[in-house]
Amino acid sequence: MMPRPVVALLSDFGTSDRYVAAIKGVVLEVAPDAQLVDVAHDVPAGDIVEGGWLLASAWRDLPPGTVFVAVVDPGVGSERRPIGMHAHGRLAVGPDNGLLELAARGAGDGDVVELTVRAMWRHPVSPVFHGRDLFAPVAARLASGTRLREVGDPIDAIVPYPIAPPQRRPDGAIAGHVVHVDRFGNVVTDVPRELLPRAGFRVGVGQIVIDRVVSYYAEADPGEVAALVGSAGYLELAARSASARDALEVSPGATVEVWPR
Repeated sequence: MMPRPVVALLSDFGTSDRYVAAIKGVVLEVAPDAQLVDVAHDVPAGDIVEGGWLLASAWRDLPPGTVFVAVVDPGVGSERRPIGMHAHGRLAVGPDNGLLELAARGAGDGDVVELTVRAMWRHPVSPVFHGRDLFAPVAARLASGTRLREVGDPIDAIVPYPIAPPQRRPDGAIAGHVVHVDRFGNVVTDVPRELLPRAGFRVGVGQIVIDRVVSYYAEADPGEVAALVGSAGYLELAARSASARDALEVSPGATVEVWPR
């Protein structure tokens, strides 16, 4: 028996309105056997940095063949392109505003199209709800076996993620950024485990320097801000039984520096 297709949803719609339910309804109308997975719907409104990070960090946690509907789309209805992509064995549809690019980095199997086949869309198309009328029905068709090149025309490049990748400076320090703050107040950065100095390091955020590095949250003292590698494989700053965001007074986009000891 063939496994049921998986359609994963990420948006800034929240759950107090009808928007997420409307998207799910369209997916199920086209692909009634689809398994729907909610990645996140509390992305700050219009925040492509956090939305793109959450999409990329969840990308390989879901099974190969998953189709993501990613909608953080402050330019909905404008000239920004609707796109679909294949990367690392999974697919996604969403706006070409930088939201999808981080998830596609390093993909040897990458393929991207502009969604141009209007027959695949839900009509009439609302210019302010492409999540329901454009992305959801296309995602459902991809989950049902339609090929990516059947829903649009190939394009060579997409809008990059709004924050540049972390860089190693000539002095050996690494410059990265805060990309997400989770519900526990943990501050997530874009600095991967592979870039961290193996002999130990310190982390600077604003005027604060963090010297304590731990392996897990409870290893820190109560209220202490410490650095660790989170479950996604990236540097985090966390405060035991407290909010590192509040202690550090940072938000996504802030610069983070990592210095070898």
